[in-house]
Amino acid sequence: MLLCFCCLCASAVAQQCSCIDNFRHMVAKVERNYAGFMDKVTASNRPEFIRYTDSLEQVAAKTGEEKCLFVLRKWIRFFRDRHMTLVLNGDSADNNIRIRRIFSASEKINVSHTAFMQYLEQNKQELDSLEGIWEDDRGIYRMAFMRDRKKKGQEFIGFILQADSVFWLPGQVKARIRKHNRTYRMLYFYNKNHNDLQPTLALDRHTFNAGIGGVWYKVYPREEDSMAHRKPRHYYDPSFSTLDSQTCMLALPSFSLAAKPLIDSLVEHHFEVIKKSRHFIIDLRNNTGGSVLCFQKLLPFLYTRPIITKGQSVMATEDNINDLYTITDYPNISDSMRNLFKKELAELRAHKGAMYNLWKDDTLVLAGMLPYPQKISFIINENCASAAEIILLKARQSSKVKIFGKHSMGAIDYLDIATTKMPCNLYSLRYATSRTNRLPKEPLDNKGIQPDVEIPDNVVDWVEFVRTKYPVK
Repeated sequence: MLLCFCCLCASAVAQQCSCIDNFRHMVAKVERNYAGFMDKVTASNRPEFIRYTDSLEQVAAKTGEEKCLFVLRKWIRFFRDRHMTLVLNGDSADNNIRIRRIFSASEKINVSHTAFMQYLEQNKQELDSLEGIWEDDRGIYRMAFMRDRKKKGQEFIGFILQADSVFWLPGQVKARIRKHNRTYRMLYFYNKNHNDLQPTLALDRHTFNAGIGGVWYKVYPREEDSMAHRKPRHYYDPSFSTLDSQTCMLALPSFSLAAKPLIDSLVEHHFEVIKKSRHFIIDLRNNTGGSVLCFQKLLPFLYTRPIITKGQSVMATEDNINDLYTITDYPNISDSMRNLFKKELAELRAHKGAMYNLWKDDTLVLAGMLPYPQKISFIINENCASAAEIILLKARQSSKVKIFGKHSMGAIDYLDIATTKMPCNLYSLRYATSRTNRLPKEPLDNKGIQPDVEIPDNVVDWVEFVRTKYPVK
């Protein structure tokens, strides 16, 4: 019994779950390792940063675990970097209990499953096509959408009916959608960690695609043929289609490494079709990035002249090397890429402690330009980020390319994200370890890449707009 008691005490001490301990650890970790720290905290705003940090440190000293996450996230917001975040680890029974407590005060709607079914039955002649029960692509969540009568019926509130019972519980509000005429707009969508996303919504009779928020299928009420339309999908699944005799389209909702073999296979399978099409549309909407390896097979189609790519410098600290760059055995990559990662790791170790220019500025020179496609259109929105923005920087150097839509997110100046545990194993901190060589001349964070042609707000079908707006003669 004495041995067991001692072990439990040692475990509790070792974990250090007080808010002040985790706050101080986070501040020190970011100051030492974040590649954007010297750009974000300058001589002009350092007094403000110190006051901000000191005031939140005082709050953290008086804050319990249920509210600590929100204090830590508030400090992170100072940097206005979409890649820096704090997530919760639901990897143990103890952590799961604590996560439920943290989110217990989240917005709720007091409508039971039975009451919602009664609402659907009583209003079945007036229901909007959005109203009903929707299931996510993994079968974990079921969400109900109903009109918010307080908003004159023009907004719909999405609340949980069924979930993992850790991060999300029945009744908690997960999304809100506004309808104007025939257009639906996602006002907000909370992800697993209750971070606010604002994905562009693609909605049809049976399916809505919320980008990084996942693909959702309507399961009730449903038409007889609705389940026949349901195809197992993940948010990162690419797709290819022929739109007319001159136009084909590749939809790339993610550059996750899990999508790389799927993207490569699609491009290889349809290579001849693309090579003979006059107009090639690449739909990047809601693509929040991933790996630049995912779009390499598209570059020959874009190429009209040498493509210049600015390199990246890495903050080569011990922490960053251990937390990110020692990982060299990624899935879905070739042996040559693994060897390259090992070579880069050796370089970083040789320049430990410095901001090291690991990836030099590069110029891609190919043998020549393909005659087709003659025109290439990218469709983008405010949720295009990171690796999706990198391909846009390359693409806009091509005389074949026009970019349509809305400006991208602007999460591209600081990349290569490390994930590190905090003193309390409930939390993991993520931040960027590399800085683009475009800085300080061409900052894009929180600005994004502007489209050549902005698609008006009243346009419902963006693909059709691009297909007809940019005809090929």
